[in-house]
Amino acid sequence: MLVVFQILRNWVRIVLMGSSCLGIAMHLRANSNYETVFDAVWGDIAQSYYDPDFDGKDWRSIGEKYRNRLGTLDEREDFDALLSEMLGELGDSHFSIISPSFNELMPNPWQRGDSGITLTIVGNRPIIHRVRPESSAALNGIEPGYELVSADSMTVQGLGSLVDEADVFDRTAPYYLLKAIENRLYGPPGRKIELLVRPNRFSRTRSYTIELQEYAGHMSLPLGNVGESPIEIDKRILKNDVAYIRFSLWVPNLMEEIRKYIKSIDESVKGLIIDIRGNPGGIGLMATGLAGMLVDDEYLMGTMRLRRGHLNYNVYPQKGAFLGPLAILVDNNSISTSEIFAADMKETGRGRVFGSRTPGAALPSLFKRLPNRYFLQMAIADYGTANGTRIEGVGVDPDFKVELSPARLRQGRDNVIEAAQKWILRQN
Repeated sequence: MLVVFQILRNWVRIVLMGSSCLGIAMHLRANSNYETVFDAVWGDIAQSYYDPDFDGKDWRSIGEKYRNRLGTLDEREDFDALLSEMLGELGDSHFSIISPSFNELMPNPWQRGDSGITLTIVGNRPIIHRVRPESSAALNGIEPGYELVSADSMTVQGLGSLVDEADVFDRTAPYYLLKAIENRLYGPPGRKIELLVRPNRFSRTRSYTIELQEYAGHMSLPLGNVGESPIEIDKRILKNDVAYIRFSLWVPNLMEEIRKYIKSIDESVKGLIIDIRGNPGGIGLMATGLAGMLVDDEYLMGTMRLRRGHLNYNVYPQKGAFLGPLAILVDNNSISTSEIFAADMKETGRGRVFGSRTPGAALPSLFKRLPNRYFLQMAIADYGTANGTRIEGVGVDPDFKVELSPARLRQGRDNVIEAAQKWILRQN
């Protein structure tokens, strides 16, 4: 659609140079659309920002400064960049504009086709973390530890440029790169996708063709303006009798399965690993629910401060709680609720955190529909731990810093899980 508009605009400029009134009318109409969206963004934040004093910033003056630039904009991309720049003045995560041009970054709808591949970001490189057995990827010889170079004819470098152009929050750029790559693996079952991978950092690239299979896993339930999406949960007993659970989103329809698994852990198990690497968050209060399955005393996890009033994150112990050694795994894509949970386990000393520092994007937020097919993601509260520590902008620094090793993955090993296992066994 954008290409058609650009061609039309250039045709008008060349062929109808004498028809200046038509050009002026189009420009005015675009500016009118810009003003409608701009007013909605600025007004929603003015009414709902969690700090009525805006941390000393003059939101009215900021709005006037950017509003005065609307008349100078010709392209929609320039308008999108202006909105992102204005939101950047707040200095907080969870403030973003999802514009029609954002579709260039995430163009493919979910159509239940499963690639069998789970990706992660290691040192700015997309690495294949897991390959589902019997998937087309596995049958073609694609293995964990391989670096993905391109998917569906789109290079990772090109997707990185799209992420930069989308003006996403800096600390969450690795997450958006990951999602943009995964989006190129979407499609209906039976669709064939070309992948270019590099088995190791110094090898030549290899080309593979994988066929998407029917997705048979869990789906999240629609929530507000966010539709359903595929979610993963993996629970098992590792060697040396260490329990392990991983889930990809904090969504309510996984809670009962998580609870049943933790309650099923018997006395023979030496410890529990909760893997929230790559988990970008979800329902914030679910962190208190999970914590209640791991403690035997009531306590305050933290406080969410809203525009008017506050909400305490209280933890209530549950029957059948697991009270043994606990390890939490995080990485640069453990965001929001994942950060709240990991920070609490570290602060209270209930568990030890392994992996790499989280992004520090931990503000509760919502998505609001705007005019002209825009959406605004907007933080509605600030969050501090029980000790008053603010995670936003800081993140969670692991107790044990362990960078995921692609070389170990190629050997069928996850060195972050191994580090957590060794610590658990030492506690016994």
